[in-house]
Amino acid sequence: MARIFTVTLAIIIALLGLIFIWPAKVDPAYWEEPVAPTLTGILEPRGRLGLAEEIGRGIISNSEDIAIDPDGNIYASQTNGSISKLTSDNGVWSAETMAQVSEYPALGLQWDNQGNLIVAASDGLYAVNIASGEVETLSTSVNGRAFGFADDLDIGPDGIIYFTDASWKWPNAVGEPSYQYDMAENRPYGSLLSFDPRSGETRSLVEDLYFANGVAMAADGRSVFFLETYRYRLSRYWIEGPQAGTMEIIDDNLPGIPDGLMGDGQGNLYIAMDTQRVPILRFLHQNPFLTRLITKLPESIWLRAGTPQGFILKMTEGGEYLDSYHDPDGRFGFIANVIPDQNGDLWIGSLDEDVIGRFSPPQ
Repeated sequence: MARIFTVTLAIIIALLGLIFIWPAKVDPAYWEEPVAPTLTGILEPRGRLGLAEEIGRGIISNSEDIAIDPDGNIYASQTNGSISKLTSDNGVWSAETMAQVSEYPALGLQWDNQGNLIVAASDGLYAVNIASGEVETLSTSVNGRAFGFADDLDIGPDGIIYFTDASWKWPNAVGEPSYQYDMAENRPYGSLLSFDPRSGETRSLVEDLYFANGVAMAADGRSVFFLETYRYRLSRYWIEGPQAGTMEIIDDNLPGIPDGLMGDGQGNLYIAMDTQRVPILRFLHQNPFLTRLITKLPESIWLRAGTPQGFILKMTEGGEYLDSYHDPDGRFGFIANVIPDQNGDLWIGSLDEDVIGRFSPPQ
């Protein structure tokens, strides 16, 4: 028995030694992450997304972003780089592939003034003619640097497209846990960019962002809002006026892990929270040495996100919280985006579930 114990202990020590000297994939930075806001009052998880309708369950892979055309047809971006169109026949939903945009995941969607569907796929910005399925490549780089993780977008009144590149260091690909590596490394590899269809110019507006994500135009079109997922931060970039070309932070301690962002044109913003704030992330951010060791383990061991507790946060453009809608049973998984429509309904996109949600908030 003593011999077995000795051999076992020696193996464990050898494995720990190997893990210690094995080169790490990431170089984590220290961050004194603030304590998350308490989910009380407006933020209380009352579970109202339990009333949301499920659409298209099982006929799509996911719904990272959603776009709705004037006829009520729904389009969802897919992880295989395609765009699916969902239509209803007496309440029975079906899906068809309208375009294969890229070999990499299709993420952000938005209609332009010509009726084209503009798509941010991980490797570029594309325009899709839905009628013909023709795909035009608009941009794949900025200042000679290829996009690694083109993510979300919105379009200004003048047609200029504002979008994010979440991480040039950790490019996104099917089956690659790149966003988790970006999360673990905790360094600013993201950008807010713009593309002018008239000139074909791609410009970098803000660099050194921490996983730049959701994008939404302000109601007056004079500024654009954007999110940094792993800083739990909402900021505004001014396009016009005396502050043009500058950035201001609106909220740098959001109550969840933010992903998608959309405005309703009335001065309100909707933030899709993948899930509530996770204590383990605070631990990782405050312990870079241990994070470096943990990320040496097989990905199947340390990349465990846990049960999603996604929700939608409604707030003013000035940063005042107005309401929150929580998913009590995780039907919509990690909530990736939320799209308010003209009828006041909210369409819910999911990062990992094969479904779209439709929710009518209480008036």
